Amino acid sequence: MTELKRYRIHYRINGAPASLLMSAFEEPSLEQIELEILLGHVRNPQAAIDAPWEAPERASEHRRMADLGVSDIQIEEDRH
Repeated sequence: MTELKRYRIHYRINGAPASLLMSAFEEPSLEQIELEILLGHVRNPQAAIDAPWEAPERASEHRRMADLGVSDIQIEEDRH
């Protein structure tokens, strides 16, 4: 049977260390982590998907992460 695990996500936001705790059955993907970070730090989060005919240099989520100043994302299984 699959066990629910806790993962501590370490990252930097504008150079300052930050972290969050996520519970999941499998290690969360980078996309899941980025969405959780955005939900925690963006005042009025809105879903936006680039249209198929657009050719953006970066996807909307990546642009928002850069605007927010998020870097150095690391995943660690929390064994406590």
